[in-house]
Amino acid sequence: MTPTIKAREDIDKCGCLECRNIETTTTNRSALDALVWSVRLFRSHPSIVVFAGVLILANRLLEMDSIDVLPLPVLDVFEGLTAFAFVFLIRGYVGMIVAGELTGDSITIREGLQRSIARIPAFVGVLLLLVCSMLLLSSLFSLPLLVLVAVIPGAPVKMISFPVAAVVGTIVFAVPVLFLVFKFWFVPEACVIGQYGPIQSLRVSWRITTNYRGKFVLIVVITIGSAISLYLPTSLPEMGASLASLNPVLSMISSSVGELLSVVWASAYAHIYVQEIVS
Repeated sequence: MTPTIKAREDIDKCGCLECRNIETTTTNRSALDALVWSVRLFRSHPSIVVFAGVLILANRLLEMDSIDVLPLPVLDVFEGLTAFAFVFLIRGYVGMIVAGELTGDSITIREGLQRSIARIPAFVGVLLLLVCSMLLLSSLFSLPLLVLVAVIPGAPVKMISFPVAAVVGTIVFAVPVLFLVFKFWFVPEACVIGQYGPIQSLRVSWRITTNYRGKFVLIVVITIGSAISLYLPTSLPEMGASLASLNPVLSMISSSVGELLSVVWASAYAHIYVQEIVS
C-alpha cells in the first residue's frame, strides 16, 4: 500500500513517528545528508534512472533538427509533455519512492506511477491557481507605475531612460513570481505524497518554506551552483573551429547531466518534505 504522509493535524490517527514508522534519524538528517542519501537511493531503485534517461533522451531528440520529421505544432506538444513529465511525473514518482523508503513500505513501479498520474488533476489545479496569483501580484506591484503614468503623462519617459524603465518593469514582474515559486516549491510533494488538494498543497508548501527556509535555501544554492557549473562551459565564446564543433556536443552533455541531477534534487526535496511534515 502506498503511504500518504500528511501533517499531524490533517490525520485522524496518531501522528507520532513510531506510528508512522519513521525513524528519528530521518528527521535529524541535514540537507547535505539528504542529498547523499538521495544519491544512494538510486542504487536500490534503478527504475528512477531508467525513467529519467528515457525523458532525457526524448528531450535531446526533440532538440535536434527534426522539423522535417514532425510538424512544428506536434513538436511543441511533445516538448510540453516531456517538460511536464520532468516537472511533475518524475518528481512525483521519485517522491513516492522516497516516502516508501522512509516509512519502510515497498513501493513498486506500478504503484509509484499510478499515484503520480492520479494526482495530475490536483497539480493542474495548483498551476491554475499559481498563474492567477502571479498575474494578480504582478498587477498589484505595477499599479503604482500605471498611476504615475496616468497622473503625470510623459514624466516617467523624460525622467527615466528606457533601459532603467525596462529593468524596473522586469523587477516588478519577476519579484512576485520568484517569491511564489520559492514559497510553493513543495507543492508537487504535497500533491503526491500527502494527497492534498490544490489549496491545501499551497498551504503546506507555504508553511514548510516559512518555518524551514534555512535548509531549503541551502538546497536552492546547491542546485543553482550545479546548474551554473554545468551550463557555463557551453556558453563561453567560441575559440576556434574545434571548439565551435564541440560546443553542440558539450551543450547536449551538460543539459543531460543537469536534468539527471534535477532528479537527485527531487529526491532531496521529497526527503525534506517528509522530514518537516512529520515534525
